[in-house]
Amino acid sequence: MAAPRNELNFPEFIQSFRRGELLDEGNQKLNELMEAIGQTGAGGKLSLTFDFKVNKAGQIEITPNLTIKKPARALGTGIYFVSDDNRLTRRDPRQMDIEDEIERRRSMDA
Repeated sequence: MAAPRNELNFPEFIQSFRRGELLDEGNQKLNELMEAIGQTGAGGKLSLTFDFKVNKAGQIEITPNLTIKKPARALGTGIYFVSDDNRLTRRDPRQMDIEDEIERRRSMDA
């Protein structure tokens, strides 16, 4: 009878990491990325890296880093003007309001 195999290949390593926690996190990140891609129509990125460190006991400590780069939805352009005191405004300070013009004409007729 053969001894049980204890070595892990890459898929087994990913599946067994923290009792499947890495797979669950990967599924969550993938779903989040797919949702963002569906909303924006732009691409993104999912990255999985591992840091390997030998501890004082000679064991290998492995820390995964699972990240996504979601596409950003463009917010569009806003149009503003600069007032005489250098503040942003939605109203063109060089253009008279229609109410001001009506009042000016009334005062000219009187």
